[in-house]
Amino acid sequence: MGSTLFVVEIRSWDWPLHVGVRPRSDSVERSLEDDLLCVETIAIDGVVLEPDEHRSKIMDLRLYPLPREVIFGDREERDVGSLYKDPEERKDLGFCANLFLPSDNLQSAIFCLGSIWRRIHMWVDDGVEPLSVSHFGFTADVHVISSDPIEEA
Repeated sequence: MGSTLFVVEIRSWDWPLHVGVRPRSDSVERSLEDDLLCVETIAIDGVVLEPDEHRSKIMDLRLYPLPREVIFGDREERDVGSLYKDPEERKDLGFCANLFLPSDNLQSAIFCLGSIWRRIHMWVDDGVEPLSVSHFGFTADVHVISSDPIEEA
């Protein structure tokens, strides 16, 4: 199976935090710690630069900070995210993506998004929807990385 490189220019980003209370369940006994729900997500608005056939399409990306063991723990999929074409809930978008960020990298990712990172490079496995993101990275460099860094190693 081949892969396609998507390069996305970061136009804007935000780091919303949601804090709430989980609904009580009679069947599960929880502590006060379990009742509090906190969700951190990095929301990125971008525009596709590569591949050429998708140039200038708008993309909504969500980075979900997760513990490394959750990303690969019990999951059969060996990916770090998913890419969806033409999401029905947002007609203004060409793509949306969900990417899994190891939570121990969250602080450095926030710092770099605010200071130097300008592009996201995603290698997407060719196949059926949703498209599997095999790996991704960020860069400040405006030059497009044309090859898969895993294959070069």
